[in-house]
Amino acid sequence: MISQLFLIAFTISFVVPMEIQKSPPPPDTSCPWVGLDCLFNDISATGNIQTWQECAAACAAHKTCAYWSWRGPTAWMNPYGCWLKSGCPQVISDPSMVSGAYTCVA
Repeated sequence: MISQLFLIAFTISFVVPMEIQKSPPPPDTSCPWVGLDCLFNDISATGNIQTWQECAAACAAHKTCAYWSWRGPTAWMNPYGCWLKSGCPQVISDPSMVSGAYTCVA
């Protein structure tokens, strides 16, 4: 049983590249989180948001928003997208993303 678990963990470590492995988010005081995408807990998604500051302001004004993620203009999918989130248990590396806590507005 233990050897099977080791084999699975070993296989996953080679199949999942380092840049997409999940990790806990930085502290809320680190503002903004450039190059990180806050995963899960989406409240809403909006397109055509021109700056991360505009996305952050939308989160700050939303009653249940705790975190936000904004996709920049260089993204191949959903450029200028803004996702408001009720939580941020994990982040992944994505050079087109900027994320932060609701307190990060500028």
